[in-house]
Amino acid sequence: MIEIKKIRLSLFLLTNIICLFMTGVSQANEQPNIVLIFADDMHYGALGATGSVKTNATTPRIDSIFDTGMRFNNAYVTHATCAPSRAGIMTGRYQARFDFETLPGSTESRYETDYGVDEKEVMMPAILKQAGYETYAIGKWHLGTADKYQPNARGFDHWFGYRGASGFYQFKSELQAIKKDKKVVIKKNEKPNLDIVRNGESVQVRGYLTDAFAEEAKQLILKKKDKPFFLYFAPYNVHAPDTVPKHYIPKGGTAHDGVIAALDASVGTILDALDQADLTDNTLVVFANDNGGKKVYSTIFRGNKATYYEGGVRVPVAMQWGNKIASKSQYNGMISTLDFLPTFAKVSGAKLPEQLNLDGKDISAQLLGQKTPSDVRGDLFWRNGSHRAARVGDWKLVWSINKKKLKTLHKELGIKHYKGRQVIDAERNDNLFEPPELYNLVQDPKEQMNLAKQDPLQLATMIKAYKEWEAELPKWRH
Repeated sequence: MIEIKKIRLSLFLLTNIICLFMTGVSQANEQPNIVLIFADDMHYGALGATGSVKTNATTPRIDSIFDTGMRFNNAYVTHATCAPSRAGIMTGRYQARFDFETLPGSTESRYETDYGVDEKEVMMPAILKQAGYETYAIGKWHLGTADKYQPNARGFDHWFGYRGASGFYQFKSELQAIKKDKKVVIKKNEKPNLDIVRNGESVQVRGYLTDAFAEEAKQLILKKKDKPFFLYFAPYNVHAPDTVPKHYIPKGGTAHDGVIAALDASVGTILDALDQADLTDNTLVVFANDNGGKKVYSTIFRGNKATYYEGGVRVPVAMQWGNKIASKSQYNGMISTLDFLPTFAKVSGAKLPEQLNLDGKDISAQLLGQKTPSDVRGDLFWRNGSHRAARVGDWKLVWSINKKKLKTLHKELGIKHYKGRQVIDAERNDNLFEPPELYNLVQDPKEQMNLAKQDPLQLATMIKAYKEWEAELPKWRH
């Protein structure tokens, strides 16, 4: 009898150990892989999912993310130009909080001016790394050229991309051959035109760089890992100049159509790799874009890259995650790329440092269909040297600089403007700005009817909201 009791006790303990072990395995498996695909300078209508406006390119692989997941109809970036927008997504904070509101100059000038995101800023990969993730960055970085600002110093385990300036071909001979539709002849001892690095070491890469980046992403995914991974894939497509191998250009299409098609192909390579590795069901895939596109293509909304009308800051965003996200679902509430970091932290189980003053909101409950309010985010604000803007509810404030007045101020103060120059506080004086514009985005999504004179009370409310937000920001070069 005693022996039977001992056997039962042993079986009980063994069963509990197995249950605990399986629970641990289950919890580990519940951590999703995260793939963030961040396109460059794409106009809102470039995708099939957004209308294929002014393009003959088809985008079936990107469209599949919209079809199998959730589409966000009021999604915004934090800035209308590349580098500050990327700083916002990586930190979950308005770039004005850490003095990163302007674009950089040449690769050489970035070293000279020490251009980069403040080292004190905690970035997305560092937070996910603490939750047990392998972290990979591929493509365009744009957040600092010196080693201390590069991805390996900011939490990424693996980095393959541009150290400084970006482009589609590393060697000038290849670029010229593609432009002239001639056969590429590899020149011996040709110096690269771009610095491509893999984990801090400069490397030489022949061929279309977007294809090389997609292949690198594929190989990383296919490696069997015990840990979940975070992949940040940031190709140069569809940034100017439109340069692409001829086979990507659709019949009757342009080179711009080709760079869109090549972007879609790179996304397809990643999605296929996830399928091949049997990881699709447990991978959160996010597609977004860093800012608006070229003026000639921007017709869905008013404005384009570097403006703060909708065409400059409103972007297509979609997320898929196996059956956790309902297919063809939509979310109409306002979101921002600021929201990605806290959302990724929530779904991964990562703990956010207590000292972080995040501007991003966790939208995981909305993403998973657990909550569907349209007011998770009530407002958004934008600022750079020449623009101010705000969205509060249905209302939009656009407040642009008067270029003649700014030029006069520069002359008076002896300011010589150059790319990457940081703005001084005097350049933010209200007197330098044009009269503010007011739009109701529900009634007027193309921002054609300026209601500033018709509704002075609402205009005053919007200006007050913007001023209160700006008052929270540090005074840079006061």
